[in-house]
Amino acid sequence: MNHRLSFWLLASFLLGGCGQQLHQSNRIQWPTMGTIASVRCSTPEDAEAAKRYCETIFQRQETIFSVWDGSSELSQLNLTAGTGAATACSKDLSHVLVKAMTLCQESEGAFNPLIGPALRIWGFNGASPVHQQPGNEEIADALRLADWRQLHTIQSSTNSVSVQIPLQGMKLDLGAIAKGYAVDQAYATLKSAGCSNLLINLGGNLRAIGESGKDNGGWWTGIRDPFGKRQVFARFLLRDGEAVATSGNYERFVTIQGRRYAHIIDGRTGIPVRGMAGTSVVAPSAELADGLSTTLFILGVEKGTEFLTRYHPECRAIWIPDTGKETDYAIAGNWQPNQLEILDKP
Repeated sequence: MNHRLSFWLLASFLLGGCGQQLHQSNRIQWPTMGTIASVRCSTPEDAEAAKRYCETIFQRQETIFSVWDGSSELSQLNLTAGTGAATACSKDLSHVLVKAMTLCQESEGAFNPLIGPALRIWGFNGASPVHQQPGNEEIADALRLADWRQLHTIQSSTNSVSVQIPLQGMKLDLGAIAKGYAVDQAYATLKSAGCSNLLINLGGNLRAIGESGKDNGGWWTGIRDPFGKRQVFARFLLRDGEAVATSGNYERFVTIQGRRYAHIIDGRTGIPVRGMAGTSVVAPSAELADGLSTTLFILGVEKGTEFLTRYHPECRAIWIPDTGKETDYAIAGNWQPNQLEILDKP
């Protein structure tokens, strides 16, 4: 395990190979799925075409996975909680739910797609502001609704499962993995359409096609200091087909009685994770990178490294603790010597 610097994925600062920065006209961004999407290509024309493909795909995924749209497939499924009804899910929802539950089982509930009620008692997911830390009884009630072992899924066909949500108040939330799945859908469509040499980004979930320039070997993704002491001091290479996702404590948080709590909650305890500033994961798919970045953030360095080695040895990870020290970071996985570059000067 290497401990030397603290750093953070800077998804919006994307460098071409060998330090060449792509022209801004080759990057297009737009709002979707509650975040910002973008595509970056070698020419402006390619970017416009890629955006049209991605926009259609992301809009469709939002109609399936949004927990804010009451008419989405997931919201309608959540309305059946406690009714005893078993609901057949679409191919997309079935796929993502199965993947989410697999991560949940592997992590023994650290990653938990039923964590929504716990998020709300801490003031997240549209809840009213919280002025004092939830008590043990309130946390216990939220965890009862987050008991993933009670969720019943039945394989109803090759590509579909039926789901029974047993308790009223239980709610599935696949936000920690669905954006990665949407990126993978866009990736597959763009590849089938013959698109090459572009980078897809949906709210910090990235996947690369080809390379940013001739002989660059992929797409260099800039990394920034999460504590603001320097802007960019490291970068790593995303090769063709690879994806990266980041989970961090800086984007969504609440302050209760002068103490800051991040929105990432341990599904086993119902309490926001402390001690970690962020985790980035490079994986063969955006869906896996998305889910793993949350899982490894919760598990931390030691248990997360064991988890990665046991279940997903093909992936690579970076942890940044919230110590604020430039000497702290940890990596795991098979990082090649020319794939991760630490910039020595601010």
